[in-house]
Parts: sequence; structure tokens; C-alpha cells
Amino acid sequence: MTPRPDDQARAELRDLVAQASEHRDTEHERVETEFWQTIDALQSRYHGAQQDIADALDVKRNQILRQTKRYRSADQPATND
Repeated sequence: MTPRPDDQARAELRDLVAQASEHRDTEHERVETEFWQTIDALQSRYHGAQQDIADALDVKRNQILRQTKRYRSADQPATND
């Protein structure tokens, strides 16, 4: 049977959970940014690609536009706006 926790053990556990949660949030934002920047580049492959991407992701074209604008890097040119 594991020992009963004291206040220090609980505080350490809360800190470790907070660190893990922060790491998850950071990585989620990084992956989301990478995904939408890739989609932004793909939508300029051919005329109508934005609609094909929207169909593949099962979202509206407007969602593609909003998300790619939101996550577009400063050095990336605007496409299909």
C-alpha cells in the first residue's frame, strides 16, 4: 500500500501536473500552427484547392480562410484571401 501523502507531496504533485498541462498546451499550439501553415501552403497548389481541402477536412471554406489567416507566419505571403 502506498503511503498517505503529506502537504509537500501534494504540492509537488500539483506542480508536476501544472508543468505537464503547460507542456501539452504549448505542444498543441505548435502542432496546430504547423498544421494550418501547411494547409495555407497547400491551398495554392491549384485553382479550387481550398474547396477540396475544406471537403477533405469536412469544414467550410470560410473556416480554412480564418484558420490559415490566424496561423499564417509573418513571412508567409497571403494566398486565396
